[in-house]
Amino acid sequence: MNIDTPLLIVGGGPGAVAAAEIASGYSVPCLMVGHVAGIGPDPEFPVPLAAEAVAALVPHGVLDVLRPYLAVVDPPTLSPRVFEEVLKQHSIADMNVTVYDGLEVVEREVSEAGVNAVLTDGRTRWSLSADALIDTTDFPENLSEAVLRAAAEVLAVLSRPGRA
Repeated sequence: MNIDTPLLIVGGGPGAVAAAEIASGYSVPCLMVGHVAGIGPDPEFPVPLAAEAVAALVPHGVLDVLRPYLAVVDPPTLSPRVFEEVLKQHSIADMNVTVYDGLEVVEREVSEAGVNAVLTDGRTRWSLSADALIDTTDFPENLSEAVLRAAAEVLAVLSRPGRA
């Protein structure tokens, strides 16, 4: 069986769920694999979102999803853990996002044409291909910076030549 997706998102932290939700806001279907929450120095401590990060989330309705969970409304303030948990649950219900937990992407071959890899649970292996890859393993730990990096990566995917 071959799994094919326009956008593959791997890695943990708030950047992964932000990328998935922003991509969905642009109507780009994506597959988020193996997301692990709580990456960062203090994922439980509420932090304010920078104005630029808020601006990246608002057009896609992401801030509206987070609004009931804000510790402070102005500036929007919440913990990275709450950010991840809320958006991951929203991603699971999102028609443009598929979430595979407990799986890993291995044997990645990345080229200008896209990504070919293997998706595995440690016992079974599936062929995986994607037009683009966002790997959040080196994203900033700061919540606002992770959101901004996610938005920039999604925009880079959208601006690739040949993208309809």
